[in-house]
Order: sequence, then structure tokens, then C-alpha cells
Amino acid sequence: MGSKDLKIDEPFILSVVLKDIETRPSVIFPDIKGLEKRSKSATSSVNTIDGKKIVVQTISQEYFAEKTGKYQIPDFYILINGVRLKSEGTIVNFSSGDISTNGNVEDESNISDLSELDLNKEGVFLSVQADKKGVYIREGFALRISLYIAESAPVKMEFYEFNMQLQSILKQIRPANCWEENVGIEEIVKRKVNIRGVSYTEYMMYQAQFFPITLQDVTFPSVNLNMLVVENKGAVNIENKVIRSFKSKAVHVKVKPLPNHPLKDQVAVGQYHLIEGLSRELVYPGESVRYSFKIEGIGNIAAIPNPEIETNSAFDFYPPDVSQIIRRSYLKVSGEKSFDYFVVPRRDGTFPLSRYFQWVYFNPVTTKYDTLRSSKKLQVKGEDYKLGNLSMSGSLGLYDNLDGLDTTKQRFNYKSVFKEITNIIVIILLITMIWVFRKQ
Repeated sequence: MGSKDLKIDEPFILSVVLKDIETRPSVIFPDIKGLEKRSKSATSSVNTIDGKKIVVQTISQEYFAEKTGKYQIPDFYILINGVRLKSEGTIVNFSSGDISTNGNVEDESNISDLSELDLNKEGVFLSVQADKKGVYIREGFALRISLYIAESAPVKMEFYEFNMQLQSILKQIRPANCWEENVGIEEIVKRKVNIRGVSYTEYMMYQAQFFPITLQDVTFPSVNLNMLVVENKGAVNIENKVIRSFKSKAVHVKVKPLPNHPLKDQVAVGQYHLIEGLSRELVYPGESVRYSFKIEGIGNIAAIPNPEIETNSAFDFYPPDVSQIIRRSYLKVSGEKSFDYFVVPRRDGTFPLSRYFQWVYFNPVTTKYDTLRSSKKLQVKGEDYKLGNLSMSGSLGLYDNLDGLDTTKQRFNYKSVFKEITNIIVIILLITMIWVFRKQ
């Protein structure tokens, strides 16, 4: 459970943490009287410790209060992969005060411009919404599918074979040229919204972030949702349920190429910054040091490429241990990816690590390329590392070129020839000595 003493605009958060499970679990959180379910988020962390892969999944649900006061939350159950787990209740206090500046609270109303929705007289419509009309290749955008019903709508309805319909809808709209990151929806989430001065209830059915991986524009076709609608047919005491279909508008997202750059087909796209760490700043040649290059920010964290390290004769760089944390929410995908290097210096000197560790990316907000560079310096004092210098100049390690060796070619074995010549000379010397002794 999150904080239990909150401002009215802050959410009460319930979280489920599962270890050693790679597949994201299905989690259904309880309904809490007086609190409204809103954003749900999923965080996965992957670390490798002593060669063992450790995965932790965290699923969180936010609850908002409509008014201030103390809320009694009785004992409740959470359904995890079909298993009911009981939790003790608690008391949560929502107080008035200054609006929170907590950056972790997301304003879902910004998911799209609700004023652009095509309203109808009946007050019921199905909407497929994207939060951006155009993105750069590999830049993320949010998509949500919702049914809106006006509070004043003169109809009664209920969902009909929802799971089957949703899978059919997702099969139609999921673009083949995009990487998808979604929170996962196991239930329909309701929230109150205001559109052009009219109060609606939004029934959110699906939300995801998409990252185009090709320069093809992304089009989400029009889809249909069938609902059971109650009809009275003029008789107040008789209700008849009929199936009615609601249709969404098609949505188009333009995909733009990145500006010209030698690495434009390889770089990540997003808003990133660098966090780095160096275990020691002063070492002797041949001593090992650990260096951490952590990329943190908003974007497709899973697709972040490794930093490119140029070959050099000053260090042996060993392949990094890679770990990542991905936070998936309704409005963005954020997190961090860490590269932990094992470094062995070969010679004396002071070395700015910015010479070796650089990472280029494209920032879609500034529409410019940027480079994350190390700000650390490593000081190496003492006699040059002789064993390290046996490796070829410019190589990353002693055995780096071993896999490129052509074993099909005949090579002259100087060592074997030298050994045979030595043996012949020894034999000749022995024969000469025997002959000399016999003459005497």
C-alpha cells in the first residue's frame, strides 16, 4: 500500500509485487467504495547477479477520492492469475490543501483532445484516440479505446461478450509496423469526464504505447462494438434487450523520418539522461575497475542499444552486464537501462572516459540529436601492464581475434623444427665424444 495521508488530488496506490516471473501476471484489483479507479501501471525489472537472471514484476492501481475525508477500506481480495489473495484493510485520509506537484501523478485528461470527439444526440459513442497526430520513427504515442456514455443519455445498456469482442478489435487495430508496450487491462475502467460542458462516463477498454519501427504511417481502422441496449417499446413494465452496434472513426498517425545524421537508422528516440558510476578513480595498470553507464528517461527502454566503444590500446573492456527497469503507464513508457563494464587499464596516465563512452540519441521534443558522454576520469599510476600489452595494439582483449583465425591454412611450425635440429646436434656431439674417448 502507498501513502495513507494524501491530498485530494493524490492517488491511493495498491501494488502487487511478484518475483521470478517473466510473464506479466493478470491482476484484478478490488473496487473500493467512495474511491474511483483510474491509472494502472506495470513495472518490470531485469537484473543479472552472479550469472542468475532475476525478474521482478510490479503492478499498481491508483484510486482517487471525490471529496475530502477519512475512508475506511475493509479487508479485501486481489485476484492474481486467478488466485484470490486476501489483504488487511486500512484507513486512508484525503485532505484539502495545495495542489500536489508529485510528478508521478498522471493527468489522464491529456490523453487526447476530448473537444475533437464526434458527439451525437444520443450521447453514446465509441472512440479510438491517439495522443499525437504525428511522430518520428521510433517515437512513442499513446492509444486508447473507450466507450463514452453521457450521464443524461436516455438509454440503458450493458456489455455483450466483451472479452471476445475486445480480442477481435485488437486484432484489427494492432499495427504490424509498431512495437507495442501495454499495461494490460483485465477489466473495464470507469471514470468521469467532461466534454463540451456535458458529463460523461468513460469506459476505458484498452490502452497502449506504440513505437513505429518503419517509415509507414500508422492507420487504426474503424471498429465496431456491440452492446445490449434495453428497449421498452412504449411499455414501462416490459424491457426488451437488443444488440446495437457502435462504430468508431478511423485514426491516422503520420510517421516522420529523422533528420540527416550518420547514425539516424540506429539511434534511440526519446528523452534521456545519463547516470554513471565508477568504483574507483585511482588504480594501477592491470587492476580492475567497475564502470556503470545508466541511460534513464522516456522512450522504448527495451530497444535501447548498447553504447559503442571504440577499440583502443589503453584499456581492456569486457562485455557489460545489462539490467533494465521498464515502467509502463497509460501516458508513457519510461525507465532505465544499465550497462556495467569490467575495465582493466593497461598503461599509466589520466584518461577521461568520455573518449570511450558516448551514446547518441534523437530528442523528439527539441527535434535534435544529442550525445550522452561520460564525465568521469580514471587515473592510472604505476608501471604499464605487461601482460595486457601482449595483445595486439587496438584490440579490446588478448583473445579478441581468436574467432577470426583461419585454421585451414598450413602454417610453418618453427618450434618443432628448432626442437628437431637441437636433438640432431646433441646426437652428433655424443657420437663425437665417444669417438674421442676411444682414440685415447
